[in-house]
Order: sequence, then C-alpha cells, then structure tokens
Amino acid sequence: MMKSIVLLFSFGLLRKSDAFGIPSSPLARSSFRTKIYAEEVADEVVTPDDYDLLPPEDEESTNDGTVRSERATELKRKLYQLAASYDRGFGATPKARDEADDIIQQLALINPTENSARGIDGDGYGEEVPLKAIWRMVWTSAFDVVSLGASPFAAPSAIYQDISNPPIATNIIDFIPRAQTLFPSAFSPPSLLRAEVKTRASSRNGMSNRVGLIFEELKLQPIELLGQKVDNLPPLSVDFTWPRNLIDQLAGFVPGLDNLGFGDGENVNSDTPGFFDVDYLDDELLVIRQNAPGGVFALVKVDSCDP
Repeated sequence: MMKSIVLLFSFGLLRKSDAFGIPSSPLARSSFRTKIYAEEVADEVVTPDDYDLLPPEDEESTNDGTVRSERATELKRKLYQLAASYDRGFGATPKARDEADDIIQQLALINPTENSARGIDGDGYGEEVPLKAIWRMVWTSAFDVVSLGASPFAAPSAIYQDISNPPIATNIIDFIPRAQTLFPSAFSPPSLLRAEVKTRASSRNGMSNRVGLIFEELKLQPIELLGQKVDNLPPLSVDFTWPRNLIDQLAGFVPGLDNLGFGDGENVNSDTPGFFDVDYLDDELLVIRQNAPGGVFALVKVDSCDP
C-alpha cells in the first residue's frame, strides 16, 4: 500500500513538470533558469542585436504614430472622395461641406508638422521650409473661390498655390470658356486664361502656423486661344507695390484700402488681414484656412503648375 502511495506521488510531480522537465514550483523554476542563464552568459558574447533596444515608452510612441498615420490616410481618402464627387467644392451640398469640415477638423488634431510657417520668410539659409512646394487645390469652401464657378462665361480650371520660391507665394487660377466644359474640342477649340496673384509671405510672431501675406501684383496671361498658343502675348498686370504714403492718401477716397495689405513697408507681422493658417501639412496634403471671407482649402503636392 505504501509503495502505491509513493508511486502515485511521484507520478503527480512528473505531471506538474513542463516539457523540458523544469519543476512547476516558482522558486524551483527561478533557480533553474538563473543557473541556465549564468552558464550561457559565461560561454557566449551578448550583442545589442540580441535585445529589443526600444524601451516600452518608445514602443508605445511608435505604435501611436502608426495609428495616427493610418487614421490620416483614411481621412484623406474620404476627403478626396468628396472632392471628386462634388467638383472640388464647386458643386457641394451643405451636407457635403459639413462632412468635409468634419474631416478637416479631425485631420487638424493629428497634424504631423509643427511650426508649419518656419522658413517661409526666405531668409533662413539651409532651413527646412515645410510649405515649400507647388500645391494644387482639390477642395475649397471659400466663397470668393466657389463663386467663380457661377459665371456663365468662364469656368475655373486648375487652381494652384505656388510656394516653390519663398517668400513669394503665387495664387494661380486657370479659366476656360464655359462652352469648353460642355462640348467636345471639335466644337469648342480650347482656350485658357491664367490669373496670377503674387503675394509676399512671412511668418507671424507667436503664431507658428500662420502665414502673413502682402499682395504685390495681379497678372492676367492668355495661354491659349481657340487651340492656338498665345502665351507670347504681353500680360495685363496691376502692380500693388505702391508707396505706402500713396496708399494712405488714396484710403481717404477708397475706404478700407489701407487695410488690404497693399503697398511697400507693410509689416506682415502685425494684424493685417492678409494671412492663412495651416490646419494640416504632410508630404502629400496641405490644408489651410484663410481669413476673411473665410473658408478652407485642401491642396495636394504636384511637380508642376504648367498649363
């Protein structure tokens, strides 16, 4: 009887052992593994490649960055879908505008670029300029741009923000005849007129994502007329860089002229009305919010703005 009890007790211990015969007792397991580890360290050279060099908090940051990137990709996909469905905002319904605004607000919360306006002054040699690029508009809710689509004679084509040579920032709008959007080219030979508004950009003190603007020139350049290139014709230009004292004198006859950011000597670091705020910026997408009359612009980076 005693022999049977001893055999049963021994069998029970074996049942509680793992596949490598390490006893299940915590103290026994610890002592055994410590001995194994000490013997291995004595015989082997341990290199950094044998370890995960990222501490737990860095792992969490990496995972968080991945989640934010995936979230941004999904939000941008939804925004591009709206842009394609509602003609960049020109044909947007109130519901579509609300959807786009909600997407943009969510993007602004995960904006990966800090101090978006850095280097925009053009005087930081070797300094990275996050905004430096050519951007083409894919969505807008700005009334002053959306209203351009109401003309029965001309329709807005491509719209760009050229910041390839800071501090110069040029707004470009290509116009085509309305008939050109309705009929094949055989019935309506292509024509194109390019409007360029040249501004001088500058960072604003204490506002890392705000870019101040001074309007310098408006230029209307014919590019194509009834299928013939006419870009060698001289443009129609209006120079806004008048002396500041002349602007002040004219403001007495044209109320509000002195507040439009025209004229040399204007301090773009002050609260002049010409500016935009960067809501979101990465290597693909730029979202800006302009001051009066308000509205947002979503633009994608492109290689060229050639018509």
